[in-house]
Amino acid sequence: MKKVLLIFAFIVSALAAKAVNATVYVQADEAPYLYGWFTIGGKETKINGAWPGKQLTEKTTKKNAAGEDMEFWYMTFNFEETSSFNIIFNNGNTSLMKQTGNITDIASDRYFTYDGETKYTDITEDFGVEIPDVEIQSVALISELNEWNGLAQLFKEEVKNAKYTYNLQLTDEQLEPVENYYRFKIMVNSSAYLDWNTEGMTRVDPNEWLEEDIALGGGNIGIFIDDDEGAPHAILFTMEFAGGKDIYKGWTLTVSEGTAGIYGIPYDATQSQPRYNLSGQRISPNYRGIVVTKGKKLLVK
Repeated sequence: MKKVLLIFAFIVSALAAKAVNATVYVQADEAPYLYGWFTIGGKETKINGAWPGKQLTEKTTKKNAAGEDMEFWYMTFNFEETSSFNIIFNNGNTSLMKQTGNITDIASDRYFTYDGETKYTDITEDFGVEIPDVEIQSVALISELNEWNGLAQLFKEEVKNAKYTYNLQLTDEQLEPVENYYRFKIMVNSSAYLDWNTEGMTRVDPNEWLEEDIALGGGNIGIFIDDDEGAPHAILFTMEFAGGKDIYKGWTLTVSEGTAGIYGIPYDATQSQPRYNLSGQRISPNYRGIVVTKGKKLLVK
């Protein structure tokens, strides 16, 4: 009998260890939408309705560690099935969608700021809760060349959590763009969009063919391709991270002439592409739910 009780106690303890009770607080000018999910055994469970989730309606004031009052939109989640979950902040406008990338592994109360577009900052430590340094899981080049797909062209890890490179070789067809330039951004951990205007990013710009895409806005990194301008056939992107708790800060971007004949990961939009769930995990062809393929979200029923 004692043995049975011990086994039962162990099972109850294990189940309790999986439960999560957490409140997400976010400071924003307008009430954002929050989409959330968790994944167990490859099965994705939505926790706040279908995309784009639900708009936050509750507000509260919280005092940070410095004794300052801050106003937040908030929503509380309580699950028995999982020990953490993931969220995306967005503006809820399906015709002109603005959203963050995936904000993962939320297991306790978290505090954020959100700019209403693509950028968020985790300010949890301002409220006396320590969070770990950023762990760099992936760095990707996103551009018109890969339909802004954050899973298509991944950087090579040279030094873990410190240095990443991607050598982009342009084809003859790509060397003749209609407007003589291409636009680029960097995506880290399928979550943070880094562009020319990212606060806290140093840019090493030794070439005349590299400049901010002022004409079209959006902070794109503009690469001029016109041969008359001396643009290269291969471009080497190098991202170096100094470490820290803010995924947006401490980066140095160097863009220089790459090495012809050394290719990065190719992206061919004409071929059948792998599909991923919102956690960036590759999924089987019979998966049902929101999938990411060719840089786009699709609902498969």
